[in-house]
Amino acid sequence: MYNTVFSRGRMLVVTGCVVACGLASVAAAATDPDLSAYYSFDEGSGETAADGSDYGNDGLLVGDPAWVAGQFGQALVLQPQTYVDLNGPEFQNRPKTGITIAAWVNHNGTGDMSLFDAIGDAHGSGLYHVEIRAGGFRWFHRDDGEVEIFNINPGPILPSGEWVHFTGTYEAGGDAVTYVDGEETHRKPGSGGELSDNWNVQAEIGHHKLGRWYDGLLDEFYMFSRALTEDEIQGVMNSEFLPVEPAGKAPLTWARLKRQ
Repeated sequence: MYNTVFSRGRMLVVTGCVVACGLASVAAAATDPDLSAYYSFDEGSGETAADGSDYGNDGLLVGDPAWVAGQFGQALVLQPQTYVDLNGPEFQNRPKTGITIAAWVNHNGTGDMSLFDAIGDAHGSGLYHVEIRAGGFRWFHRDDGEVEIFNINPGPILPSGEWVHFTGTYEAGGDAVTYVDGEETHRKPGSGGELSDNWNVQAEIGHHKLGRWYDGLLDEFYMFSRALTEDEIQGVMNSEFLPVEPAGKAPLTWARLKRQ
């Protein structure tokens, strides 16, 4: 017998039981310590973006953003002066040896737009540039000593006015990689160094200290503390990997959806 829960009209099969039963349909799974934050943006109202990870990294919605139908459930509508404050100093499980950031985006413009940035108190520069740019996406990190750890620039061009799935990954000692709609687009060796986890000033979705406001729709934002594989990225993109147990209960496991 399978332990199941239902999410967004689909049945989730608990990983442990499926593995025990030997079903080959289950892909390699991300474990609970890897998932730093997951924002479905399905709230529809209020001032909180609930975190679906086990760390409770809820975001504060600043500037009264709206919601519309998204790729899965609802999507957050961001524009200049609206963003998600992740409370950088208190954010749990900040990526150190690796990172994945993935999201569905549907942006409105061609200027520089920040999906994520964090700032520490060792220097005034942003640690990350996770930015949609007209000439190509920038996937970048510098550490507390202002040493460049990885920098794909320019990366893939994300068209405006349509839903596109972006993922960036990095693992210390390895490459930085970008993906669009689950397919690798750019790869570049990093410095090999670790990431700065000094987020003591701020961490935000949709805003950079110099502005660079994200303008458009945003859905299914994930952050992991390691580099996901391409298969895992495709699972995340298709919403085939979702938390089986609510945060704060049993250890978070992941399972592939059993399609009907």
